[in-house]
Amino acid sequence: MAEPIAVRTPPIAPGVRVVTAAGVCLLAYSYLVGLWPNRHGFTPAFVEVVRSWVNKPSGLGEDFGFLGTALLLMAAGYGLAGGRRVVAAHLPVLAGAVAVGAALWAVGAEPLLDSAVTAPVLALVLVAALVPALRPLERREPGLASFVLLEAGCLVALLCGWLADGGPEVLRLVGTAATLVPLLVFGRLAALFRAGRLPAAHGVGLGLLCLVLTVLGDLLFPEQVGYWRPLGATVAALLFVIALPRGVAAAGWTAVRRLADRALPLAVAVPVVGYPVLGLLDFLPFGVALAVAVAAVGLAGEGAHRAVGGSA
Repeated sequence: MAEPIAVRTPPIAPGVRVVTAAGVCLLAYSYLVGLWPNRHGFTPAFVEVVRSWVNKPSGLGEDFGFLGTALLLMAAGYGLAGGRRVVAAHLPVLAGAVAVGAALWAVGAEPLLDSAVTAPVLALVLVAALVPALRPLERREPGLASFVLLEAGCLVALLCGWLADGGPEVLRLVGTAATLVPLLVFGRLAALFRAGRLPAAHGVGLGLLCLVLTVLGDLLFPEQVGYWRPLGATVAALLFVIALPRGVAAAGWTAVRRLADRALPLAVAVPVVGYPVLGLLDFLPFGVALAVAVAAVGLAGEGAHRAVGGSA
């Protein structure tokens, strides 16, 4: 009988912790500081300055929201490559988010349920469901297993894009989620390379393919074109690659460590808890309501983190 191939699981690199913490902060800024005021008829002066001097010149739209999403998906892909149960360990968090969102909706609050929020979660669930089936192939041909993941994402996106016209809206949502699969695969490639299981040439080739597929995803769903998401994905990939071998000092900071350890609960709490809290407190000055919303997000994220066995 052939000996099983040993698989070396890389520890989470300090740089991954840093970009994970940054992704959480960018999501919070995008949804709470940028999007909520914009949808309620005003824009804080600080946001106007950032949009004029940073977002518009750089092309990074959505108030950095997609950049934060891309960084978090790459970090999740890195964790999945190491055999970490990123989704399974947080199923109670996701189920709780659905319940809380439904309850808030029922009482007239306003949780953020746009596809920008739900599609990344569906993409993560899709990849997490496929990874165990590809584990035998990954042990022998990790590059090929990553390519199969990309192909699966492409097939789902193409099928849903074809059926979406005139079909139920859920097909467009699933198709949009499938276009985000390359971002998770990019993180997987980084982990495999660091573990010495993927040649540099294969990693670079597949990484470039991931970025090309984000462009094709925009073409498949034209409503995304105006947001320049492939540019955001490319910037996220550059930041991820640059940060990967670095960040030892920053990763040790208490704030970075706590944000990274609680990334998924916090990322879910921002649209499900923080966003509706702003709506409930719209009679207060925005700065005060924002401070309360951020505190609510922190408490919800901490509670969810502890509920799934996370450490203090």
